[in-house]
Amino acid sequence: MRKYGNFKSANHLNEEPDSIIQIHLKPLDLMRYWRRIGILSDFIGYFYGFSFLPNVPTESMDMKNSEIVNSISTVFNELLENAAKYSYDKKADIDISLIHRGSTFEMVVRNITNDANVTAYESSLKEIFSSNDLDSLYIEKLETNENDPHHSGIGLIMVLKDYPVEMEVTLESEGEHTIITSRVLYFTNEFLRS
Repeated sequence: MRKYGNFKSANHLNEEPDSIIQIHLKPLDLMRYWRRIGILSDFIGYFYGFSFLPNVPTESMDMKNSEIVNSISTVFNELLENAAKYSYDKKADIDISLIHRGSTFEMVVRNITNDANVTAYESSLKEIFSSNDLDSLYIEKLETNENDPHHSGIGLIMVLKDYPVEMEVTLESEGEHTIITSRVLYFTNEFLRS
């Protein structure tokens, strides 16, 4: 098993969950109807954003324009896009667990890939998590990958540099396949303070 990330707060994972949602999707559904990723991400943003803004009515413009709702949606959208993009068997499940614990929100996305896909993704992970300056790496990627933004890591860099998250990605080989598990811990209390 290989691990990449900036995950330091594993102790939060021991807290009792306030809420858990589990979803099983097929990459084929997402690839065929790419817009489903945004729709599901927005739903998750609203569903959990409401938990962190309990005094704001869901129908109000404050909820619809809430930064926390939009940021949860953006982070989850990036995880889901990567899972769909790097899945090998387009009919194999993408397993998603969304766990709310107090002021933290954990997103876990698991998918199966092959050697070619994992090599490209792992190379990107090594570069991102070894970087001491994500802002500079982001600008460099924007300039050098303007013709191929889908394999550049730009979205993941943006999430790590702009949002109150910690992330860990594990790659576990099983025969000819590799299971990718991406875990993001989103700290809502840090977001609401900023």
